[in-house]
Amino acid sequence: MPTLMVRYGELGLKSPSVRRRFENALVDDIRRRHALAEVPCVITMMRGRIFVDSDNWRASCEILSHTFGVVSFSPVTRTESALEKLTHDTVEFAKPLLFDGASFAIRARRSGNHPYTSQTLAGVLGAAVLKDNEFQHVRVSLGEPDVEVSVEVRDTEAFLFSSALSGPGGMPLGTQGRIFCVIEDERGIASSWLMMKRGCSAIVSTSEPTEVFEKWYPNLKTVAVEDDPMKQASDSDCIGVCLSWSLKDLEERGAVKGDLPVFYPLVGMNDDEVGALLSKIVA
Repeated sequence: MPTLMVRYGELGLKSPSVRRRFENALVDDIRRRHALAEVPCVITMMRGRIFVDSDNWRASCEILSHTFGVVSFSPVTRTESALEKLTHDTVEFAKPLLFDGASFAIRARRSGNHPYTSQTLAGVLGAAVLKDNEFQHVRVSLGEPDVEVSVEVRDTEAFLFSSALSGPGGMPLGTQGRIFCVIEDERGIASSWLMMKRGCSAIVSTSEPTEVFEKWYPNLKTVAVEDDPMKQASDSDCIGVCLSWSLKDLEERGAVKGDLPVFYPLVGMNDDEVGALLSKIVA
């Protein structure tokens, strides 16, 4: 089973103490989602990266693709940062990917102290792959290669991969407070999802089915629709209310007044943009 290397984005820009808290929140969420899916896993961390090993890596891919805070992830092959070992394993890793007449590129990056630079490493590995596959008439193309082999060196370890799968990005769930989300129609699904992506835990007020959120927000709490969402939010210890209003709605109805902030995530989006977002959510 390959290890999955998980990348995250803006939470890595926070101060060290905040970054650690957010990283721990993301790890806890990944672990919780695996437990709910009954997929045993082991999670380890390096600076800027999270690694997931599980008994079912395909199920883990499905989980990570719906985990807020995950920007992308890759199935990786682990090896050593020592140049001789790394060169051998890169050549072996590239063999099944290349075909007759294929162009390829080595994308190398490193973190830590090593007797080579990233550029030098890419050159050495590229030359070794080229020599080993010369009978297939392969060639190097740094612009638009048929095959890309990425090499990420971190201290004494190195990771080889050839693809990156997308996650939703954003911030880990629960890092930004609890929001009371009002869902009256499909737009409410989109507005609530955007607040979740920003790291908000949610309580949803709706009379509509919420199965669409099962992959995104396991065990989402829902409450019955009432006339006063501001009071419901306050009674639920929420820090704000989320509405799906458009700019036209705001102009016609006026901003909602109350003791809590009101968020309008869709106010700057047109119908086509909201539709595209909904398609992504339900996919």
